[in-house]
Amino acid sequence: MHDPETKNPQCCTMCPVTGLLVLTQPAGSIVARLPRVLRAASQHVTKTLYIHLDPQAKTHLPESIRPLTLYNHIISSIYGRSGSLCHGLDVRVLLAGFKDSIPRPPRTRLPVDVLILEGTGQDRERHYSSCLAAGGQVVMLPEAQEKREGGDNMILPVSLPTDKVYPNVVLGGTFDRPHVGHLVMLSAALLRCNGRLVCGMADGPLLRKKTLTELIRPLKERMAGLAQLVEELDPSVELHAVPIEEPLGPTAWDPNMDMIVVSEETKGGVAAINRVREEKGLPLLEGHVVTLVEDEERQSAEEETKASSSSGRMRLLGTILQEPTPNPAIPAQPCVIGLTGGSASGKSSVARRLARLGASVVDCDKLGHEAYLPETACHKALVDAFGSEIVGEDGHINRRALAARVFNSEAARQQLNSIVWPEIERLVEQRVAQLRAEGTSVVVLDAAVLLEAGWDKLCHQVWVCVLQREEAVRRITERDGKTPEEAERRLDSQMAQRQMVGRANVVFCTQWAGEYTQKQVERAWAALTAHLAQSKVAATTTTNQTAAAPPKARV
Repeated sequence: MHDPETKNPQCCTMCPVTGLLVLTQPAGSIVARLPRVLRAASQHVTKTLYIHLDPQAKTHLPESIRPLTLYNHIISSIYGRSGSLCHGLDVRVLLAGFKDSIPRPPRTRLPVDVLILEGTGQDRERHYSSCLAAGGQVVMLPEAQEKREGGDNMILPVSLPTDKVYPNVVLGGTFDRPHVGHLVMLSAALLRCNGRLVCGMADGPLLRKKTLTELIRPLKERMAGLAQLVEELDPSVELHAVPIEEPLGPTAWDPNMDMIVVSEETKGGVAAINRVREEKGLPLLEGHVVTLVEDEERQSAEEETKASSSSGRMRLLGTILQEPTPNPAIPAQPCVIGLTGGSASGKSSVARRLARLGASVVDCDKLGHEAYLPETACHKALVDAFGSEIVGEDGHINRRALAARVFNSEAARQQLNSIVWPEIERLVEQRVAQLRAEGTSVVVLDAAVLLEAGWDKLCHQVWVCVLQREEAVRRITERDGKTPEEAERRLDSQMAQRQMVGRANVVFCTQWAGEYTQKQVERAWAALTAHLAQSKVAATTTTNQTAAAPPKARV
């Protein structure tokens, strides 16, 4: 089936559609043709677009052009433009067509639903038909007469003196969630590697200064993701992923390395690495510098202008990171959101923003004060446990005196929590029941110790606020008059932010301007209200179906 103009009918269904675009026109004209070709190809794909260079595209190259430099340029241009031309698609440039001299159909990890060819040619269609899944479609893109980019005087990025390929290539990075910058750098390394690729995976101390470090995936997941990506792009290369906790990693001791691929930001590191290698009598490394890729999908001024994992993590704020697990132990209405975070993380600010959007906020700190009131069971239990010295002249609990009694005593602190936390939980349940009777649809439970106290069992979702540690220390010292050391101790006494994030459905960060926090909150609120509306429709449908069902016959 051939369809040069209209969308693949499969794209109109809910099923993801994977495509293979085969570039057959001369390599010198590919970059000039990219806007038209990528835009046309993306009309037939909804999930992953594989791109393969046909051998006939590598013919008739000008003698002045070094092939690998041209191929680097093509690959970088594809990834650099994919954000705007193939929005929402995972674009993967397969390197077999660029590296192999023997023409053969490429292997793809995902089954190919649509084979997309430039121009006409039954021989090309027959050659690549084996790539198609059963029932797949062939699309022929109409030819156009774009001028070859620059002809013999094509302007290309600065390259190495030769098109030499190396048996051992190395690069490093965090390799969190793959973005176009990762793909460009990885492709540059794979293109010049015919043996072993060593990837230093940043971990531990190297992650501490990263933006939203709590959202960086665990090392094991990142290594598995990189292995899958390398296998997808170039299965001919042997990958060695190595965790590193200091900048040099294996380049400081591995003699079997020939070339290192770095970005413009880290190119100064090549000289530093070679100084160390020279001191140890190791072979020096050739350096290949990859140009930074502009982020065409940049969403705000707070994000970096280059493609980066930091910006990718920022875009996760206010989105669903983990689908909520149904909680049959509590009523479906109202929807209770447990909001928590460390000291100075901006939790109360987020709660106020949610209140303005329509949520009812239950402040657990205020309920704690209520639990301490005279003539309550909690007040009596505290006096029995810690003595009358914690009671002030007005009969109220002197919280400073109580804090002094439990300071530096883990047993005393646990005893205090065992008395106060159950009472606050009782008051929370009481308040939520009252709001349910009033017809409230969303309740936000603002609780600093939500997870430690186990109050998440009262919630349908958990939302967490995080903040860079240095900023948290600054806020605590300015707001509470604490020394930096006191602020550090307070933060150390609380649940680690990474632990909180591990149990969160949604994460916020108030590190930046208030407008950016507001966007996060509005994003989360929109997703929540859409979810609640969908749940209401589903519940209504179920009720109507139950009512319409005929009664069961009695036996």
